[in-house]
Amino acid sequence: MDVSTTTRAAGRPPLRTFRELPSRPWFLVPPLRIVSDPGAAVLTMYTFQTREAYETLRRDGVLVGDSSKGADDWAGEQVFREAYAWMRRQMARRLPGPPHRGLLWLWPTATRELLRDIAKYARGEVLLTVRVARERALLSEFSDWHAVLNRYLHVPVNPGESEDEWELRWTALDDDFGARAKPYDAAPITEWPDELRVEIESSWEAIFDPATWRPKLNLQATISELRTADVVRAVRIR
Repeated sequence: MDVSTTTRAAGRPPLRTFRELPSRPWFLVPPLRIVSDPGAAVLTMYTFQTREAYETLRRDGVLVGDSSKGADDWAGEQVFREAYAWMRRQMARRLPGPPHRGLLWLWPTATRELLRDIAKYARGEVLLTVRVARERALLSEFSDWHAVLNRYLHVPVNPGESEDEWELRWTALDDDFGARAKPYDAAPITEWPDELRVEIESSWEAIFDPATWRPKLNLQATISELRTADVVRAVRIR
């Protein structure tokens, strides 16, 4: 995920230093009560941030995603640069406000099990519980986001369609699209023929449509910045 840069903010409430934060073993980090209502006007969400990112937020009052630094800390980010750029364009289209310079990732429909599983690999980091106005966040289905990451056609499940029926339909559509797109596999999507690029990118937009979200699957949220006023809980993971 994106590492963060800074923008100065005034009138921010203070946050504890990293060393002053309450510390919990990874399996006890998630709060006892998880609030998960993606339709609420103000969303309660969860995000894992590095010590560096947390101290930036504490010091400057705001944390802004910066994809250009992510590749230094997570080898896969270089591969996913196109997907991140596409998500930023979607945020610019779908959210109010100025251009969105970066991405910060949060869990708006988390379970304690999900947070615990992530915390296991985030020791030394901070779990933040935040409350953010719905209009600042772009929600999408986490599982279907992998179509964007891996550059394949997204085919939502139709109402009443069984898993087997959907898989047969998806396989046929994906095989057809894959055959047509194969000559351009090594090229950036921006260099694909317009009809292929529009076809695949249009299919991805369904990840934002609540009508395509399947029960019991996790949603993710992207915002451009996190403010100290958003934070309601911060726990250091050990």
